[in-house]
Amino acid sequence: MAARSMDHTQWLAKLVAFDTTSRNSNLELIQYCKDYLEGLGVKCTLIHNAERNKANLWATLPGDGGVTKGGIILSGHTDVVPVDGQKWDSDPFTLTERDGKLYGRGTSDMKGFVAVCMSLAPELLKMRRAKPIHFAWSYDEEVSCLGGMELAEFARDHDVRAEGCIIGEPTGMTVVIAHKGTSHFWVRVRGKAAHSSLALTGESCNAIDYATKLITKLREIAEEYRRTAPGMA
Repeated sequence: MAARSMDHTQWLAKLVAFDTTSRNSNLELIQYCKDYLEGLGVKCTLIHNAERNKANLWATLPGDGGVTKGGIILSGHTDVVPVDGQKWDSDPFTLTERDGKLYGRGTSDMKGFVAVCMSLAPELLKMRRAKPIHFAWSYDEEVSCLGGMELAEFARDHDVRAEGCIIGEPTGMTVVIAHKGTSHFWVRVRGKAAHSSLALTGESCNAIDYATKLITKLREIAEEYRRTAPGMA
């Protein structure tokens, strides 16, 4: 397909129209982006899942002299969460402008970022840049992050050596180092029983006291993340 220039709003409308709820395929959206970028002369690679009904897209916009190593990765996921059971005032898969805002499933998380990047591709290609820019669009972020892991493996296996990665997740326009994840731990705090008269002699150990210290420390860590990386709090 011949590359037809679109602004970020037009791109967003196009991307929102693809129902890429995680249970569905994202191939139509990915193929549309691939066709557009290849129409601009950009080399693209698809990385399919085992079932070949979903794919990541890796596209490299070379730097000066055709350099393809290093540079910056701009990454976003193409899947969205379901709209089942939700009350919408408009079709969630039709971009709708209302009161100066754009509504549609995935406008914020995170087709908006992908749309901006795609709309800027022609300008980025015209710029004098010492380093390349890599687009990395993934699948299934909302359910397993499997696509993102495959993109990381692709970058490693192809010796991309990027110097940084910007992931356009919604963070309230605050720059953060990461989004929150989850880790599960089983912690057992053991005490030592003793007669109450020996409580302060070192003969006993109050498990509740030490468990409280552990909980307090976890809250301190959470507060530190809240101040330095709001997306992780």
